[in-house]
Amino acid sequence: MRKKITLIGAGSVVFAKKLIGDILQFPELSDCEVCVMDINPQRLKVAEAMTRKSVDFLKAGALVTATTDRTAAIRGAHYVICTIQVGGYEPSTVVDFEIPAKYGLQQTIGDTLGVGGVFRALRTIPPILEISRDIASVAHPDCLFLNYSNPMAMNCWALDRETGIPHIGLCHSVQHTSQALASYTGLDIGDVTYKVAGINHMAFFLDFKYKGQDAYPLLFKALEDPAIAIKDKVRFEMMRRLGYFVTESSEHQSEYVPYFIHHGEHIIDEFLIPIDEYRRRCEAIIATWQQEEKDLLGEGDGKSFEVAPQSQEYGSYIIHAREANEPTVVYGNVPNNGLITNLPDGCCVELPVLVDSNGLQPTYIGDLPPQLASICRTNINVQELTVEAALTKKREHIYQAVMMDPHTAATLTLDKIWAMCDEMIDAHQKDGYMEEYQSVIKNTGRAYKGTGDRVIATLDTGSIFSFDAGATNELLLKVDNPTGEDLTITVQVASSNSAVTANSADVKVPANTTTLMNVPISLSQAVCEPIDFSLSTDQAHILCRGVKIGPRKVLETDDRGRSVIQLNLGVETAATGTIYREGESLVVDFNVHDSDIKPAVSSVLGVMAGSALEISMAADDHAAVRTVNIIPGKRGLEAEAALFNNLDKPISTGSVQQTSTLMDYQIHAEIPLKEFDIEGPIDSALIDIRASLSALGDAHSGGSTMLSGQSGRQSSLPCFLKISL
Repeated sequence: MRKKITLIGAGSVVFAKKLIGDILQFPELSDCEVCVMDINPQRLKVAEAMTRKSVDFLKAGALVTATTDRTAAIRGAHYVICTIQVGGYEPSTVVDFEIPAKYGLQQTIGDTLGVGGVFRALRTIPPILEISRDIASVAHPDCLFLNYSNPMAMNCWALDRETGIPHIGLCHSVQHTSQALASYTGLDIGDVTYKVAGINHMAFFLDFKYKGQDAYPLLFKALEDPAIAIKDKVRFEMMRRLGYFVTESSEHQSEYVPYFIHHGEHIIDEFLIPIDEYRRRCEAIIATWQQEEKDLLGEGDGKSFEVAPQSQEYGSYIIHAREANEPTVVYGNVPNNGLITNLPDGCCVELPVLVDSNGLQPTYIGDLPPQLASICRTNINVQELTVEAALTKKREHIYQAVMMDPHTAATLTLDKIWAMCDEMIDAHQKDGYMEEYQSVIKNTGRAYKGTGDRVIATLDTGSIFSFDAGATNELLLKVDNPTGEDLTITVQVASSNSAVTANSADVKVPANTTTLMNVPISLSQAVCEPIDFSLSTDQAHILCRGVKIGPRKVLETDDRGRSVIQLNLGVETAATGTIYREGESLVVDFNVHDSDIKPAVSSVLGVMAGSALEISMAADDHAAVRTVNIIPGKRGLEAEAALFNNLDKPISTGSVQQTSTLMDYQIHAEIPLKEFDIEGPIDSALIDIRASLSALGDAHSGGSTMLSGQSGRQSSLPCFLKISL
């Protein structure tokens, strides 16, 4: 019975010619059926002509079939070989290079890791999964999938998670690098043995032996020879630092780690890193393919057709080993089912695989040297998140995968990574080569669904709240509806105190709007304790947040009648001091435990960072709130503390002095009460104080804390405390 060998993506004619020629040169395989499949009819026509000429040249008895129907090509196949490149050089590879370049991110190959590798995977994984599903349903029961498409590890990992069909990922890094190492050390390749393990394009020669002896000393000697080391500068440099030689080329390796490209043109020149190398290769391959097309269709210069001797590509050797039961060892990419014990289970690893009629038998490696496992994991992190994005269609994992890439992370800020990914997603989707992904909350790494589309209902103190018997108050109910549907919801407001009555409310909230309404609250008797108002609804998709309101507190005073203040940031004391009236001024004496004074500056949102004391006051419940900021000068400079209204208007009246130590600063300020709109005889006022610190003490970062405990930019007036004046 003929064995059916199907080549998906046969339009990659130059590589397909090599693979098919390799297969047909085994006598046991020469009478197989070779089915070539490509979605491009013109490329398929060329691939079919090439395959028929290969059969004729080798005088093989193979049957040649061709189709654009993937399922038909896979039906009954014993082997399926994948060489697809989704989106081709144009438009997709061009997008993968040009958009990152706009953001200052340079690449050499961009087909395995980094932003180029991530987006290539997102284009490639869906059709590979479709191929694997066809294999599971219509191929021969013993069908083996041989993948040559990059990014190898991501494609194979996704396939294993989704369908788990028998498969192996094939690359030629090990073959080529072993030849190079033999050359660098002056050894005959026939006398060299080696053991390699890791991940695709970042596997390492754990053993490199000459006639049974450790030959690594010869490699380290070669490192000292500029004439040799210059041929592979990045890989020799990585061997210098890690102790082992890596499988993939220097141009590839330079973009898998953060040590080279990011550091500027002088490093790029020193290590001979060819930026945009893959673009040049693609253009050269396209030119070669165009000439091959002319020759195969009889439009060329009449050059005779030839099939080269068998190459080092593993595909034909695997098929032959299974069919002829002639054991062979190849280096393949397979699921890590306990094979490399200090790499994550389930990831895709590259290591020796014995092949015979029993199929694939991967070699147990155990632990890699810890430094090699560590550097592999930096790449596996990117692979894992990319696979997660491709399988779950969660857009946030695209950003996070690129964020974890060592080279990208060393080059771009998070904002630029997010913007670059957005632009690339849009471009690839516009070209039709990338699927739809679930939306995220803008400029975040959190899925919109379940978070950004949640209806949120909150209670707040909307106006003055009286705790007296018979008082009628109002709470402010706010409902945000980000959905595209009009909603009517019923909310229940409940109180922790039986003397407090609250009512249910029906709220109509139009789509994509925020609705505000007042909820009446009444007290049957005076209340002296805080009241906890809960908010609930029977609609599970609505997030409800209540509010806790306590009777207004009166600030404690010392034996001189001065109000005593302590502000805590977490469990630490942030500031201590006193505030009191002296004539027509408010006197502020404070010690702030800020060990890194960075004077706060004005912003739209107020004091977001830096060092400041913010004093907010109102004459009573019905008066407007006025705020004065005390901004310290930097420690060790002549600049003194200054007074500002809301951080943007310097106050010319009043005075402020500052002293400081290495751990804190002291403020003495005299602020005219008229700056708070407080004048004339008055014995009390309402106050809130915020302390913003750049650094708290000797072991803590900074932050902001308020006397009232409120976290908002402006305290709600009912939460102000009372101060005696």
